[in-house]
Amino acid sequence: MKKLLFAVAILTIAVMSQAQRGGGFGGMMGGGGAAGLLTREDVKEDLKLTDDQKEKLTALMPNMQDREAMTAMFQELMKEAGITDMQEMQTPEGQKKMAPVIAKRAADMKKKQDAILTPEQTKRLAEINVQFNGNRVVTQPDIAKEIGMTEDQNKAIADLNKKQNAAMRGLFQQMQNGEITMEDVTAKRKANDEILNGEIGKLLTDKQKEQLKTMAGTKKFVRKDEPG
Repeated sequence: MKKLLFAVAILTIAVMSQAQRGGGFGGMMGGGGAAGLLTREDVKEDLKLTDDQKEKLTALMPNMQDREAMTAMFQELMKEAGITDMQEMQTPEGQKKMAPVIAKRAADMKKKQDAILTPEQTKRLAEINVQFNGNRVVTQPDIAKEIGMTEDQNKAIADLNKKQNAAMRGLFQQMQNGEITMEDVTAKRKANDEILNGEIGKLLTDKQKEQLKTMAGTKKFVRKDEPG
């Protein structure tokens, strides 16, 4: 039970980290989207969400502070993916099994979120998503399709993501062993994100970079410090 709870805590941190960067549940497997950004207060402020919208959106989000609820949710996802062991879930093979399950869950959530937002808010959220994630936004399938990413580009980025995920697993293992703190994990994750952003930029054509610039819109998103 202790190992199970710790694994849930680690996976929760991973999901929250991805959500704060716009990944949501899909982002955990490299297929996230703008929906995860709705957990951020600065994004809610920019979109001028009403109290009613905030309440409805909060109801859609899992309570990350409720460990029992998070345990139940992960167990449900594992069952759908045919995974019986928490350790398997954290391996590349386990993540491959989980990817379509989490992607489907994220897509279902996005449909519900789009029904709550106005068309203008949905458009603005898409712009914030590009500004917030930079070049890493092309790891989101809908964005990759829109700017015409090639098979070779997607493969190269998938390889970069594998290295990034492996690095994150290593950091979480170090934290589990008591070698580093959560603050260390956060700092190194940010540094890794910057490296990944630069490497992806090298793979994009000038036309694709220009497309991303257009998709980001002209109104600058004022980003505040990340939550916790």
